[in-house]
Amino acid sequence: MRMNRLYIGTGMLGMWLFAACSQDGVPDNGASGSAEMRIYTDVARADGEETDAGSTANDAVFLFWDFGDVLGNVANPNPLHVKYPQEHIDTYKRPNEPYNTDELYPDGNRRVMATGYAPATLTPEKRTDNTDNYERLTIPQDDLCKTDVLTSITPVVASAALPFDREDGETLQFMHAQSKVIFKGKLAENMGKFIQNVNITLDNASIAERVEWDRNKNLYVPVAGENNSYTIKQQGGFQINDVEATDIGEAYIVPGQNSLSVTITVDRSEDVSFTQSETVTFSHTLSFEIERSEDSAWDAGKNEDTLYANEAYTFTILFGEEGIELVGNKCPWENGGYLIVPIYPLGNQNQGGSGV
Repeated sequence: MRMNRLYIGTGMLGMWLFAACSQDGVPDNGASGSAEMRIYTDVARADGEETDAGSTANDAVFLFWDFGDVLGNVANPNPLHVKYPQEHIDTYKRPNEPYNTDELYPDGNRRVMATGYAPATLTPEKRTDNTDNYERLTIPQDDLCKTDVLTSITPVVASAALPFDREDGETLQFMHAQSKVIFKGKLAENMGKFIQNVNITLDNASIAERVEWDRNKNLYVPVAGENNSYTIKQQGGFQINDVEATDIGEAYIVPGQNSLSVTITVDRSEDVSFTQSETVTFSHTLSFEIERSEDSAWDAGKNEDTLYANEAYTFTILFGEEGIELVGNKCPWENGGYLIVPIYPLGNQNQGGSGV
């Protein structure tokens, strides 16, 4: 559904705001803004993630809105400021120096709300009056499934009386807006044929073409398109072996799904030199089976068959004489240990012979 207005639910956020305005005994006295807006930022880690977000957020965008426009549900509001920091989001985490917008707070202690996203290559939709609609951001066509989109999680509100960077101020946190799937390949022990050039094609339901501001969740949510597919192509020309899993590739996908529809294409040969090879194609629906813990704050309220935003999942494809089997691994967003979760053997191939 197309949205033309930025609206933040005023219930909980409003109560939080008024509570914040009364803390430390600082009144909203209408004084003119004189301080520069400086804000602390950080990336909320995915489950098990130990490293920072790397290069994914080097080109973030910080958006600063007039909070009165938000509360008043003003149609088609424009940000007060759109800022492009030169450093990684984590550069501005406490106890480091905050990001300085080089802009003054508005006069009269008007409140400012901060949100943001990454990367800066996301394109705001153009309205009919040629202004930028930051509620609806398009992912470049060439970057579909390859772009790690970050979204701010909870808006942060401040004013000259209660600045963003005060000691007890809130941090503008970001997280991965999409899910990530990683594919690996391995030969079964009884496999008597040779496999290389594995390609895995995802259908349009998994592919985010844009992100939109969700007024209830107060963050950007990926939205699938209708016409695109995406193929993960094995690089390097390596043959799949039975010793260790070979990397095939990865993709960022629309979160909240409990299955993936994929088409898997491989080159198969009777000899290691591939002098006589054939291309074999399978179509399958891959299901997520994730072991959730009731005692884990991360897993609380989440379904075992659903991959959520800020989570990653590895499928290891086992190629055997009779077909293929998949083993799924729930894993941290970054490389690291993971919990092995079985994915049941899938159905027969659609074409290309009796098996791989």
